[in-house]
Amino acid sequence: MPVVPRTILFALATSVFGASLQAQLRAYAGAIAGNATIGPQFQCATSGPSIPAPWFTGVPVPTDGIAACGLSGGIDDRRASSRPLTASQTASGAMAGGIGTFTGSAQSRANYWALGVAASGTATGPSSSVTYRTASAFASFAETITYSSPTVANGTAGSTNFSFLIDGMMKNTSLAPFTQQGDVYLSVLYTNGASSYLWNAFIGSTTSNELPNLRGGSTGIPGNFVLSPGEFSGSANITTNAFFQFIWGSPFTIEVALYTTVSPCCNGTSIASNFFNSAVLTGIDAFAPSGAVTDFVVDASSGARLNRFGVIPPDVNVVPEPATIVLFGSGVVILLLARRRRLTYRVSTTAWSSGLATE
Repeated sequence: MPVVPRTILFALATSVFGASLQAQLRAYAGAIAGNATIGPQFQCATSGPSIPAPWFTGVPVPTDGIAACGLSGGIDDRRASSRPLTASQTASGAMAGGIGTFTGSAQSRANYWALGVAASGTATGPSSSVTYRTASAFASFAETITYSSPTVANGTAGSTNFSFLIDGMMKNTSLAPFTQQGDVYLSVLYTNGASSYLWNAFIGSTTSNELPNLRGGSTGIPGNFVLSPGEFSGSANITTNAFFQFIWGSPFTIEVALYTTVSPCCNGTSIASNFFNSAVLTGIDAFAPSGAVTDFVVDASSGARLNRFGVIPPDVNVVPEPATIVLFGSGVVILLLARRRRLTYRVSTTAWSSGLATE
């Protein structure tokens, strides 16, 4: 009989502590302004995205560094497993020739299964090839998730899609003939063994005063977004439609990211992108060879449990302390001994067992 509690304790320790290492949040906010000072050996002449593959986003950063190249602003890039996680950044610097300024700001908010980003910028002077004038926000969560169902045997091949509510606006106030662009993405990085790829679930882009380009799911222009030259606003429930492959009962990993970047050009132009209350999980579809499955549960490494309607309340993200697990195991031992030795207290012992299980 004592073997049972030890088995329970080992399983709890393995699942709980393994899970705490797998879940992660990221909140990034960047804003860069000013004119890079090019050195005699072409220092500060090249730059690249501050968030590399597979995302390729974030503010562009000189390879020699922001401060070393005479630029203002910076990057607030945070990673943690506990939630929520936020980041913010502002920047203000001269445009080309010291005429006018670029001011930009970015904010991000990361939670498991709920993300938000916003970025804005205004440029009041001329621009050049060495002028930096970008603001960018990025929020993501990474989870290792396992699907189970009483009607699907573990080891069965399956597939899944996720639905997220996207709600926000982007306004691009441009000046002809100059071109400027703002973008927002919702993307899912899927990893299962040797298979890994990035799926863009939603894209919204504005280029100067042109009609915006929106696509998501399989609907083209999704939901009730309203489009006009240079801007769009509204909301939509976006389904990934990727049919991510998995094995029932076996874990795989996803990282969901919402990110936006704005780069106003010059001479009084601006771009504002606000999706700070966006990317909230609204549902999950799961499939087996026999068809759609509705009685499933998803266990996530953050501690969240999900089903076809989204996060199952209460969404608990608390990792028990070692002492808590030991106490739980001790309680199981006491319970088993009590039930074995004192049958006359069967009713009260059963009630205590129920109370223990729900704590």
